[in-house]
Amino acid sequence: MKERLLLRAILLALIAVLLGGCAGMEERACDAHEQQTRGEKPVTTYRLVQPKPGQPAARILPAGSIAQVPTYTMSFRPGYTKPCTTLSLVKDVVIYRSNDADVALNEVREFYAEDGTLIATSTQDITAQVKTSGTYIATTPLPVPKSAPPGKYKIVSKLLFERQRERRPAAQIARAEGFFYIIPRR
Repeated sequence: MKERLLLRAILLALIAVLLGGCAGMEERACDAHEQQTRGEKPVTTYRLVQPKPGQPAARILPAGSIAQVPTYTMSFRPGYTKPCTTLSLVKDVVIYRSNDADVALNEVREFYAEDGTLIATSTQDITAQVKTSGTYIATTPLPVPKSAPPGKYKIVSKLLFERQRERRPAAQIARAEGFFYIIPRR
């Protein structure tokens, strides 16, 4: 009987040590993720792909048009995540653009908390990545900091164009929004 109690006590102590070690490892991994992504500005990468069945094919713009975006959707991978991870924002985009070298294309991302508070805004020039009309997959890695509170978050993404030599403000040609959720770490 004493041997069983002693064996049980040893097993419980071993389990407690292992669980504590795992929690410590998880905390170190979280700190490493935080250190690695600190100060990094998320950059969207656009990649030209073959159109999906049923998606509009690239076409020539009407005279005088600069850009059109008939398809602009976004999703999150995964849709539910924890702090100390990196979420992927994935956009499917069909864009028709002029070959005019004077046209700049920009992507603006707005990041909102559940209560509608604007947390951050980021603008990126995508002109060099979107040189021709076509179907694109755009991916943005979004690091979720250790301090991120659980909740529902919204990202609004806008595509804008402008002629670089003109003084007119940029014109919005597409807008998409989506939601993701941060769940507690434990």
